[in-house]
Amino acid sequence: MDEIYPELIDYIHQYCSEFNTELERKARNHNIGMSKWGSRENLPPKLIELRDRHISTDKNVLKLLENGFEEFKIKSATRIYKEHKNELTLNLCPKCGKIARTPNAKQCRFCRYDWH
Repeated sequence: MDEIYPELIDYIHQYCSEFNTELERKARNHNIGMSKWGSRENLPPKLIELRDRHISTDKNVLKLLENGFEEFKIKSATRIYKEHKNELTLNLCPKCGKIARTPNAKQCRFCRYDWH
């Protein structure tokens, strides 16, 4: 299996984050912070402090996100797959070899094979 496809990208992004680099972790946190709190305007001081812990000003982090979070997710998941393919614990369908929805799923979303 050398093909990387959208569902595999989503799975790697969701369940294999231990393979992210430090910059990728900061980019993920930055995206979460911006999604939750956005600008500092009208935020109470306690939330401003929390927001500022997530938001990055590091040029290298921001560069990872310059083309949007979806592009970042694709690039980081592709890198993880290429560099750590043999280390990843992927829940693949025993019949068609495609990725399951979650690490514990026992039914294929592609071919509907059930391995309960």
